[in-house]
Amino acid sequence: MKKKSSPKDISEMVLGAAEGVFGTVIDLSLWYVAYFASLGLPQSDSGAYWRAQNNADSFLYSVNYDVIKRGIAEARRRGLVEKVSKKNAAPQISSQGEKRLNSVLPIYKEKRPWDGRLHLVTYDVPEVKRKDRKILYRFLKKIGCARLQDSLWMTPHNPKEILISFVNEHALSGMIIVSDIGKDGSIGDDDVHALVVRVFGIEELNARYSSWFKILGNKTIDQMALLRFLSIVKDDPQLPFELLPSWWKGDDAYNKVKNQLRKLSSRGLSATG
Repeated sequence: MKKKSSPKDISEMVLGAAEGVFGTVIDLSLWYVAYFASLGLPQSDSGAYWRAQNNADSFLYSVNYDVIKRGIAEARRRGLVEKVSKKNAAPQISSQGEKRLNSVLPIYKEKRPWDGRLHLVTYDVPEVKRKDRKILYRFLKKIGCARLQDSLWMTPHNPKEILISFVNEHALSGMIIVSDIGKDGSIGDDDVHALVVRVFGIEELNARYSSWFKILGNKTIDQMALLRFLSIVKDDPQLPFELLPSWWKGDDAYNKVKNQLRKLSSRGLSATG
């Protein structure tokens, strides 16, 4: 017989999923407020009432509410959350809070326009300019490039203009070259599709989506399931659909949570795209 998870185990899983999405308790608290507002439930901010109304939700059932309560209090102090005057009403996320949460909330993009070409970025920055190399390295990762080998990166989107602006803004030294190959091109023993799967770690990401399905089983989509999904999306390079393999599970997972994410979008959050 499968061992039932203890409240401590559940709490650790919840917090682990949350940490994979949000970097601060304030951001997690904003998500908490937005999530339960999207359910349309009459609630107070005392914690006990929220638990009583939602004891089937593994997040609310197991989370340390004192931590969330302090996060909400700090968010309110910063003008990110508004307390409403109506009795037994939950606090509401402000427009400023929505803006902050949107800046950290991962989005699974439904539309991914592509010019049909893969772009290669190579750079020659002197070893004595290690700081410049590190700055460029972090920026290439930020804009969705994946490292093919040392000083050679790949992206499905033309990065030339944004790289020009970034290099000029930071006065980086050295030479950066942007080139491209067609979708039917090849490098070495890999065709382009196999290359993309390898370089962008698609098999590992697909395994995480598959594991998400296995954990979900026949259960409904609750807070923890959403957080787990978003923690994967945060690491998903959102490649053009033409480059993804037939066995890709990301779309199937997104279709499972789409309705819940759209409820959040109706609250002013960019949870779908």
